Amino acid sequence: MYKFRNADENEQNEKDSLGCVPNVGEWIYGAGVREEVYALFLGKMIALFGKSDTLSDDWENMYTYPLVAEDENGTKLRIDIYHGSGGPSYCIPWQLDDEKKEIYINAVKELVAYIENAQPADYVHESVYYDIPANVTYTVKDGKAKVDSSFPEGEDFDPEDFM
Repeated sequence: MYKFRNADENEQNEKDSLGCVPNVGEWIYGAGVREEVYALFLGKMIALFGKSDTLSDDWENMYTYPLVAEDENGTKLRIDIYHGSGGPSYCIPWQLDDEKKEIYINAVKELVAYIENAQPADYVHESVYYDIPANVTYTVKDGKAKVDSSFPEGEDFDPEDFM
């Protein structure tokens, strides 16, 4: 069992020595997940860990949460949760032997379950998916998510170009 918390400043600075490459990790959800799931995930992160200082309007780089998982023996594992091009993702050190990687993966599974079981905070966040471009607004209110997408006026957009 782990306890999860925001990484302090020293732990955040240790990230580079861990070999975790920013925004190069694994998706938490696979393909075909509805955008509302992403909106709820952010609401749960806000509820558990507060509003991220890195929250931005760039949909593909929306937030990063540098977290620490600490077990009953005081062993600490650094895990980053971020929203990248594939939605919510995690990053762990990539230079790990198989045994250590398994420990991290188990901690990630426990962390994701902890997040999934949380009640989301209410919020509204506007972002832009710059590749298309599309304006995307996440709204979570009373545990329900709503996602609105629109395209800037004057933009020619053919959905078939992205399928």
